[in-house]
Amino acid sequence: MKRKPATLIMAALFASSAYAGYGEPAFQMEQRPYQQPTAIPYDYSPYSPQSTMPEQCRDPLVEQYIADWEAGKIDFKTITANDSIAKDQRFCKGLDNDGNILEVKDCKLENAPVGYLWKELSDAPVTIGITYGGKSDHEPHFHGQPECYYAVSGRARTLADGEYKWMEKGMYFYIPGNTIHNTPITEEEGFGVLYWYPKNAHFDGFKYYWRKDVKNLRVAEDAFDRVDIMRKAAMGLGPYGTNADRFE
Repeated sequence: MKRKPATLIMAALFASSAYAGYGEPAFQMEQRPYQQPTAIPYDYSPYSPQSTMPEQCRDPLVEQYIADWEAGKIDFKTITANDSIAKDQRFCKGLDNDGNILEVKDCKLENAPVGYLWKELSDAPVTIGITYGGKSDHEPHFHGQPECYYAVSGRARTLADGEYKWMEKGMYFYIPGNTIHNTPITEEEGFGVLYWYPKNAHFDGFKYYWRKDVKNLRVAEDAFDRVDIMRKAAMGLGPYGTNADRFE
């Protein structure tokens, strides 16, 4: 008796499964970030900025950086990277008006063409960096990795628990993975943040999602629309890219 095509397909699938069950997978292929389906993001972190480090954010390397910062042993210019950052990348970085990365002289904000600079501090065992920005807008986005902030200077409103809440020097903030976050800097004094991705390393494997990346994924577009409504209510800001008069 001849087997029907569907029967043959099922037999092949079961044969593959049986083979895999002996400790050798039938197929071995790592799924890269660009191969993964686009996640549907949460509108905002359910947490708020707080004065103590959230348990989800605890990491010994980060805690040492913060202790040294608070003790006055390091500042933006003198804070140093670990060995996971290549020696030729251990400098203050900024962007020119065309989006090209360049070195910012003396780690001073006035030497950064677009008023924003950062340093990469660790790529493993956890990804850590530090940023400092002057008055500037920033685009809402999300990624699969959770992220933590520690404010090292200034203050800014950050998207938290359904509204834009003030985050000030010395405060922490936890953002779960696949959660839209956004921190426009509306104060003249600027805002500096130590950021890290707890239990995640190797930044080149991360995938960031911006509004343009979820085009036609309506449920995700709706989430960004709701964030725009919150930006408007809290700070009178329009969607990202429409507020040049506020940040000149």
